[in-house]
Amino acid sequence: MTLIRAVLFDMDGTLLDSEGLSNIATDYGVHTVTGRHLTEEENKSLTGRPVKKVLAEWFPEKSNSIYEAGVEYYRSRINEIACYPGIREMLDNLRSRYKMAIVTSTHRDQAVEILKNVGLLDYFEFVIGQDDTMMNKPDPEPVLLAMKKLQVSSRNCIFVGDQPYDIIAGHEAGLIAVAAVWGAGTKDVLDAYHPDYVLRRPADLLNLLRSIS
Repeated sequence: MTLIRAVLFDMDGTLLDSEGLSNIATDYGVHTVTGRHLTEEENKSLTGRPVKKVLAEWFPEKSNSIYEAGVEYYRSRINEIACYPGIREMLDNLRSRYKMAIVTSTHRDQAVEILKNVGLLDYFEFVIGQDDTMMNKPDPEPVLLAMKKLQVSSRNCIFVGDQPYDIIAGHEAGLIAVAAVWGAGTKDVLDAYHPDYVLRRPADLLNLLRSIS
């Protein structure tokens, strides 16, 4: 029987209802600097990816200015970010049984600031952010780093996320990859990446862990 000792979580769209604000802020930065708005397709392709790196691909000469304008806008509305219903209760139930950490494509300092602001930071051993590894999700490097810091193997750890990049990174790291569809993720999209489990409510995670441990 598998002994799960640790749970890794994506942050935006999994624990926090923040993807919408992130996209709005990025679009604000793009419009402020270039005079145009992001297309619907560009907006969709940002979700779950490191914004700064994507902007460097799209706007190589203006990406820093765009990013800074977007961050300033984001921080001006950071108090609007909240965790999804049921998240706090889920974490309360897990904290005495499992080690927990965050693996996010957001910069670590910003992620820590947001988690502290919503009162979730103390649930987690640490935060692995965009700037902690050379490669970001869907590459498994951030997940592997988190496991190393927690001193657990892939047999003792699962990864919960809402985007295809989370599922890919989890599988590439050898973990059970769990798709969360209570937030920004959708089952139709995530099914194509073959998550090991799909959960519709945060409360379902504790039941899953009991069933596989």
